[in-house]
Amino acid sequence: MAGNRRGDTSRAVLLEAGRAAFSRGRYEEISIVDLARSIGVAAGSISYHFGGKRGFYLAVLEQAAEEFWGEMHAMRGPALERLNRGVDRLLDQAHAEPGSFEALLADTADAQVRRIRDEHRERFALALAVELTDTDTSAVLRAAVLGWLSFIEGIAVHWLHSPELTREQVRDLIVANFFGTVLGAVRVDPEIVLAQRVVDALVSDPKLLAFIGFQPMNEVGKAEEK
Repeated sequence: MAGNRRGDTSRAVLLEAGRAAFSRGRYEEISIVDLARSIGVAAGSISYHFGGKRGFYLAVLEQAAEEFWGEMHAMRGPALERLNRGVDRLLDQAHAEPGSFEALLADTADAQVRRIRDEHRERFALALAVELTDTDTSAVLRAAVLGWLSFIEGIAVHWLHSPELTREQVRDLIVANFFGTVLGAVRVDPEIVLAQRVVDALVSDPKLLAFIGFQPMNEVGKAEEK
């Protein structure tokens, strides 16, 4: 048992060091020998736990994706508050670990990296779509949410390299785009019924409603009565 605990600890230490290293430099720039030396372990430890540099790199990306999406799934509270906290968490990670964040997006030609990215994105998209409707939902909404995730990834990477955008601007763009995406899906598939908490979040922000050109159904009814 003690040996297993030491092995688990060693693996965790290596993964933590790998996340820091791959966030500072690209895969091909990282020397496993130098990395192992910097944390005081033999380079053979990486081969023992991960089968070599390639396996180590994939394990680092898998852990980063699992932790991030796991935190997103675990968030609780009012819908709009959770959305804002989730966006803040994503931007925090992009800023703190730009290398591993971009690797999951830029290495899309790499089938194994793409699998890690797509598996977590699709799982989260399904969970978010169900959260929006309280039921299993339409292919239109799932596709719309996946498109929104692609928008987030793209604008976050752009923000990392652009001094012209502030964090607040990026955050507001992501939130506004989310509501526009959801309402667009509803317009395409009228059978989508949004959960009441989502509707409440929408109507709680008049500026957002005006921006995306949405009028709540009760307001539409009042206008027709007049």
